[in-house]
Amino acid sequence: MRVWASVGWNRLLVTGLCLVAWRALEQIPVVGLAPSTMFYRLQSADSSTMVHAIANSVPLAGYSIAVMGVQPYVYALILMTLSGLFSKRVDEIWSSPEGGLTILRWSRALTIVLAAVQADGYTNLWQVDHSLGPMDWSARLLIVLQLTAGTMILVLLGDVIDEFGLGFGNGAILIYALTPMATELHRLAGFVDTASSLETLYRSLAVWIAFSIGVAVATIAVLLAVRRVPQKKTKRATDAAPIELRILMSGILRPPLYAGAILYGPTLAANYLGASNPQLVQWFNEHLTAYGPNPWTDIGYAALDACLVILFAQLVVTLDFRAAPAELAAHIHRLAFIGGTFLAAVVVVVPILEWNASRIAGRVFGMSGFDVVLIVMLIVIIFDRLEHLVPRVPRTPLLLSRVP
Repeated sequence: MRVWASVGWNRLLVTGLCLVAWRALEQIPVVGLAPSTMFYRLQSADSSTMVHAIANSVPLAGYSIAVMGVQPYVYALILMTLSGLFSKRVDEIWSSPEGGLTILRWSRALTIVLAAVQADGYTNLWQVDHSLGPMDWSARLLIVLQLTAGTMILVLLGDVIDEFGLGFGNGAILIYALTPMATELHRLAGFVDTASSLETLYRSLAVWIAFSIGVAVATIAVLLAVRRVPQKKTKRATDAAPIELRILMSGILRPPLYAGAILYGPTLAANYLGASNPQLVQWFNEHLTAYGPNPWTDIGYAALDACLVILFAQLVVTLDFRAAPAELAAHIHRLAFIGGTFLAAVVVVVPILEWNASRIAGRVFGMSGFDVVLIVMLIVIIFDRLEHLVPRVPRTPLLLSRVP
């Protein structure tokens, strides 16, 4: 018991130090930022009260070298997983124990490419809002390199959390999930500070808390639920133990991220044209959302988003369980539909209901069902791994298993 406690506290300490380093990176702004932008951000950070300090604790986080987080790495892992559906060679490497390091190297190389592309997009957006002045190719390259390096440093911190902290193969996903948690904390503090009245504050906050707790409880129940399928009786074994299949077989990250990537594609393209055609960006922002001024486009967008989540849940299960016995195929696809429907409900439908309920209560205080599910998933994983922690934990490369 003492050995377990020592190992557990050491892992917790390493994880805490890595997260402090991550937050410290958010204090480092990119080189080349307009002085007026830095001056405005620093002046607007009022720390006269504790609420102000929490809400504006990192005034330059939106322009720091770590602004992209590990999102490019998560996308790279997902793309590598998806490539197994179309490439037999990649799928064979995924399935072999020694192939994990090869996939890891490919994923990191793809991360650099995706991070550079996303960083170039950030330079375009910052030029639109005049945070960056006119730049030649060398100045743009400098910013791209800074943002790409920031992402790769966070990937390194994820490796450290895996080896010596509470990552258990999901260190990068841990950092990925804590970003929305920090954002929600800042947003909550800002909401409390700017509430027009105590009645509005309490009513809207109560709606947000009720919906968030409901999603968290439902997620825990679905994550822990299993479907026991009796094994086919044979002459040799007539009393074999039933096969346990998890209800949520489709993963947490991949289906919503695939759907979001498709739906965000037109808006991303419009952002590149924002400087020359701002009306196009405004049109996309008003119509490619479930919270726009037109209720019919809102309903259509939400329905399309939910259908895509369910569709990609089926696709993920097809990829991950292609080698499953034929007698389990019907059970697997049925559970994939149930899991995809659950994800569509908590990621798409519940946030819309909460948004309207908080608006009726007095003030809109939106929630992200995806963020709640992601954070709950990581907490469940960490507690599950801590329960099975042994004194000598084998060193395992980052995320050799499939992406959650």
